[in-house]
Amino acid sequence: MIIVGERINATRKQIRAALEKKDRDFFLKEARIQIKCGSDFLDLNAGTGTGQEAEDLAWLINLVQSEYPDIKLTLDSSNTDVLAKCLPMVKNRPVMLNSINAEKKKLDAFLPLLKEFPDVYIIALTMDDSGIPSSWQKRVEIADILYKKLTETGIKEENIFYDGLVQPVGTDSEAFINYLRSLKSIKTSHPATKSICGLSNVSFGLPKRKLINRYALALAMYEGLEAVIIDPVEPGVIETICAVGVLTGKDQFCLNYISNFREGKI
Repeated sequence: MIIVGERINATRKQIRAALEKKDRDFFLKEARIQIKCGSDFLDLNAGTGTGQEAEDLAWLINLVQSEYPDIKLTLDSSNTDVLAKCLPMVKNRPVMLNSINAEKKKLDAFLPLLKEFPDVYIIALTMDDSGIPSSWQKRVEIADILYKKLTETGIKEENIFYDGLVQPVGTDSEAFINYLRSLKSIKTSHPATKSICGLSNVSFGLPKRKLINRYALALAMYEGLEAVIIDPVEPGVIETICAVGVLTGKDQFCLNYISNFREGKI
């Protein structure tokens, strides 16, 4: 399971305030605790809406990789100009891009950039100009379109991470079931690709969200989820990942479980 730490996101008030002040110690602490808790990638989002996204994202990249050169980075922006400037700055490859979707205007702008960086990991969202489909079948159709476009551009299929888009179960009781159906079907159609999701949206509006998140993670892992964008500091996340790995046979001889226990992560 690939863990993408989600905490450094400028849509969070605390992160935005720290970014405006260029609070070096704050961000190094945020990076450190996520790495300590098992993150394989750190998601960096600097979109504050102030027109400074490229400069702010560049600052975050330089800061994090100067202190933690071994951690991989996820650049979280839908602005191709921002990515064109910041992608070459990332030293530790592969770098993950969060994200692309099938909206025609955005896709047409995004694809030429990818030709310059064919080794990137791509998070591909199963939505188009009509928004997020309510049906899982439509999400699979969009995944097929993205697969064709991305592979024609030169992206290796194993570098495509599909996001079937988890929606809140508080407003649609079938939302998570539909997500799981899209996850399984896309994997069947494109077995060499990978799966990812931003999980915490599933519990939006509900009490004890962390409880829902943990069980949703376990169910998604059982159905084949290979990467997750999540807060790794949240209690129970690492324990869930390790336990499901053992119970599904993916953690051979329980080595990962035992290793994390000895390191004090569970």
